[in-house]
Amino acid sequence: MGGAAETAEGDGAGAVRRRAAWSAAAGFAGGVLSGLLGGGGGAVMVPLMTGPLRMRQHVAHGTSLVVITVTAAVAAVLYGLAGHFDWLLFGGLVVGAMGGAVAGARFALRIPALRLRQLFGLFLLTVALRMLLFAPSGAWVEPGAAAKVGLAAVIGLAGGLASGALGVGGGAIFVPAMVLVLGTEQHAAQGISLVVIVLASAIGAVTHFRQGTVDTVAARWIAPAAVPGAIAGAGLATMLSGRGLQVVFAVVLSLIGVQMAATATRRLRVGEVGGASGAAEAAGP
Repeated sequence: MGGAAETAEGDGAGAVRRRAAWSAAAGFAGGVLSGLLGGGGGAVMVPLMTGPLRMRQHVAHGTSLVVITVTAAVAAVLYGLAGHFDWLLFGGLVVGAMGGAVAGARFALRIPALRLRQLFGLFLLTVALRMLLFAPSGAWVEPGAAAKVGLAAVIGLAGGLASGALGVGGGAIFVPAMVLVLGTEQHAAQGISLVVIVLASAIGAVTHFRQGTVDTVAARWIAPAAVPGAIAGAGLATMLSGRGLQVVFAVVLSLIGVQMAATATRRLRVGEVGGASGAAEAAGP
């Protein structure tokens, strides 16, 4: 009896250690991605949370937002200290993003989510290829201060809508839009994106916490590991040239786009096959 009890305790301790290790890995990887690319890092954290950590999808999103608030804040401070920020663009972007996030969340259930996710993935892939193959050579438009704020608000609205409807980081839209449309330097675009993500993620994290969709135990392991990751990622970003950082950003963006489009397409096909089978059964004798 004693041997069996000790074995059970050992298995339990081993499971706790494995969960802690995967939590730390998810946090560090997400922190690096956030600091390096000016995003949230959820593209890395959420799959690890739903995979090795076995969280439900909604809990993974909620826990990820808690961690993103921390990592994006740390990285944003480092970008700001390096002088990579623009208050004018930030003002317009944050107004549009907040409104877009609320609208996207409200209409999420009315949108064919898989089809939208598929199209969004293809959109990200197109933007990434544009940034990879043709180096941005200045703004598409040369607006005055007021028009610049207005365009930033539109960009923020688009990113907020995508974030609210799809549960993706708005940085995937914020950064390339500021670089391509407004001619913002890559480092500055990422610094602005990080501050907007801090605010949006904090609101989302509070909402998820109230709904009970945050794994607070896992968050205690993930967040501390994410902080050094964010510092490392931001430090690496400041060492890269603007074009070098654009290439890294575009490569990661293309991978995210392919993953989103591929998984959505696969699930749509499974749904179509299942629907066809159900219809055939219903039509049977």
